[in-house]
Amino acid sequence: MSRRRVVVVGGGISGLTAAHALAPTCDVTLFEAAPRLGGNIVTVDTAGFTLDGGPDSWVNTKPAASELARALGLAGELIDTEGASRKVYVSHKGELLPMPDGLVLGIPTKLGPMVTTPLFTWDGKLRMALEPFIPARQSDTDESIGEFFSRRLGDEVTDKLIAPMLGGIYAGDAWEISMQATFPQFIQSERTHGSLVRAMRAAKKPAATGEKPKGAFTSLRGGMVSLVEALATRLEPAAKLRLGRRVDAIARATTEDAWTVVLEGGERAAADDVIFAGPATALQHAARALDPRLAAALGTLRYTTTATVFFALRRDDVDHPLDGVGYIVPRSERRSTMAATWVSSKWANRAPEGHVLIRTFFGGAGREAVVDLGDKELVELATRELEEMMHIRVRPVFTHVFRFRQASPQPTLGHLGRVRHIRDELARSPGLHVTGSGFAIGIPDCIKLAQETARAVLARPLAS
Repeated sequence: MSRRRVVVVGGGISGLTAAHALAPTCDVTLFEAAPRLGGNIVTVDTAGFTLDGGPDSWVNTKPAASELARALGLAGELIDTEGASRKVYVSHKGELLPMPDGLVLGIPTKLGPMVTTPLFTWDGKLRMALEPFIPARQSDTDESIGEFFSRRLGDEVTDKLIAPMLGGIYAGDAWEISMQATFPQFIQSERTHGSLVRAMRAAKKPAATGEKPKGAFTSLRGGMVSLVEALATRLEPAAKLRLGRRVDAIARATTEDAWTVVLEGGERAAADDVIFAGPATALQHAARALDPRLAAALGTLRYTTTATVFFALRRDDVDHPLDGVGYIVPRSERRSTMAATWVSSKWANRAPEGHVLIRTFFGGAGREAVVDLGDKELVELATRELEEMMHIRVRPVFTHVFRFRQASPQPTLGHLGRVRHIRDELARSPGLHVTGSGFAIGIPDCIKLAQETARAVLARPLAS
């Protein structure tokens, strides 16, 4: 029996993971439009600094990424956030104030720090304290992150903490991002415990004696690109990796159960199964002639544009303790930046001795226009923001700008229904599969969905 022919479109973490799962038993060809693999994962090493332009880590509560890294021989490269630098600051009236102790994703579990923090008014603190007495919502209709947490904890904590933290994960507007699609565990906590505060307290377990508390995130010693490189190394003997090759269309082959993938320039590739692992917009373009209904459904998924600006600085030029992972900026502060990470405080080995590395974030839902500034203008804007927020004089050793256009999925209200509709449309095209950003959010979920997609490919019977 001949081996199954699989074409994977997209060389980001989802496409590479799917190809890795299939390569031992299938003839796999991966097409990537860009001249490099990795998608949003991009690492630059320069002058002793390690810059992760896109994601710099993954969450520990979802094991798929760590498990894959270990399977690829990267167990010794996994690193935790620096134990002494897990404090997060919040921009508040032109100052950086520490986030109160005892918060779990913005949900208070300790009374004292919430009483003493100047972040909130007394009205806001009282409203937060009433959370255990707010009745649980019974409706199954979708709520936004902002609506959910305002209802539970009040407007102040939602604006100052929840929205920039949880909405910021998606570079989105917290009053548009779907709770059901992003944080369903909090919906379940509300229903099970009747209160988020009670749920978080119940979930907290004291660490064993002498056990080092683990941070919420994991990264790789050599930067996130290490995961991409390890996947590519495993794939190269078993699969064809074709870079700089954009897929223009997909069509039925002469046999009903096969596909023809048409590349820009006219080259064609035959496949029994096709996995689209890039942005939904790429599949929408490729499917426009094959199935207009599917193309229209794909067009309902939304993305936004972001940029990151890095500053390599001499430590002596930064008169700030940098005693945390960085700071978040509520939208009500009306600043251009979404957040900043003190990279060399958050992760080991990111800057040479006597230097520090700082990353600022721009763009996101409703604020994409700033990304269109030239590099010089964007660096100047980031410089002003850092100087005003941190009260330092920025004298960079160098700067570096990364842009990610229409690359951040926006799981807005109704997102799960839109995804179900897309999958219903796909059911009419056996052998055509989708995975990747837009269908899964975050590196662990993208890896998990890609592996599930690979299993679905292998489970589909081939025509004899």
